Amino acid sequence: MVQAADKRAIFELLRIYHQSRENIRLLLEMSPMADYEKMGFIDAWQEEMAEFFARHGYCFACNRVLDRCECAEPLRPRLPHPAA
Repeated sequence: MVQAADKRAIFELLRIYHQSRENIRLLLEMSPMADYEKMGFIDAWQEEMAEFFARHGYCFACNRVLDRCECAEPLRPRLPHPAA
């Protein structure tokens, strides 16, 4: 479970995401990799971003707090709530 102090506001996470996406775009433009290699690179980056969002308590797909995510196919399985 993510501690409240560890959570970042969704706006900060989205800022980091957009900055990272621009960096990836520039890197791939300069890269001599084949298209299929670039796709693998993008897939790995998206997986890392989904994990990053989840670590901070948000769904990467819908940007909602994980407890409020209603995605039909969540990118991360919901964790059971610990007994209080």
